[in-house]
Amino acid sequence: MSSNEAPAGAKACEAIANTMIGHFTTRLEVEAAKRGALSAADIRQLAESFMEIEFTRFQSTYRRSYDTCSATREAKQWESTRKRPFDRVLMKSFAHLFPPRQGDDGGQGLLSRRVIPGFNLAIDKMIGPALYEQCQRKSQAILDRHRANSGHDWDAIHADPETHALTNDVLIVVAHYFANFQRRREWFLALVNSHLAKAGSEAADAHWQLTEHGFAELMRALFADLRAALIASPLVLRRRYGDHTVETVEAFLQRLERE
Repeated sequence: MSSNEAPAGAKACEAIANTMIGHFTTRLEVEAAKRGALSAADIRQLAESFMEIEFTRFQSTYRRSYDTCSATREAKQWESTRKRPFDRVLMKSFAHLFPPRQGDDGGQGLLSRRVIPGFNLAIDKMIGPALYEQCQRKSQAILDRHRANSGHDWDAIHADPETHALTNDVLIVVAHYFANFQRRREWFLALVNSHLAKAGSEAADAHWQLTEHGFAELMRALFADLRAALIASPLVLRRRYGDHTVETVEAFLQRLERE
């Protein structure tokens, strides 16, 4: 980095912290020289005064740092998504079940984001690695097309007819996998709960586990668009997948509704 370039990403935040600490240290040194000594109350009063005055002075710097960090985060998210784009496509359907988080989907908080690694692993095992990788490649092509046209609009990507067709093809396989509902649900819960993402001991979801209720809510959200299509255009799906397959999906959805 040249001397004229502003620090980026985490370095931008570090630079601001260092600047503020340096300014406050200088202020303490000046006041200590004037008074001869500083009590804890003196330091607290100086800190409060310093923060009030310096916040206004550095507000534009805070804004620039925040924007830089946000842009860096978005770029990293996009790169991560490009590697496993189909994972993001599937999770979009139940992302509203995650807790709220700034700059991300989330709302209800029924599910923890710790579920993600185990969920992805379960999908891989249910549909097989060959189909899973094929879905990743097709999803990347859809993402690249949207990125060229309109940027990172995940609502548009999720609503894309190609995304719907790809997702439906996978969910048809998943529904067949749950023909023995009770046994497969137990397998799914055990697999997910044994592959939860790590969490700090003080995290709100440190002891979170996927339950039967959580499983039912996740699956209802995951299959919501396919369910809507079965209601709106059942003949289209029957022509594409066959009567037996559609009846298998309907049986799975009906079983979920009883949970």
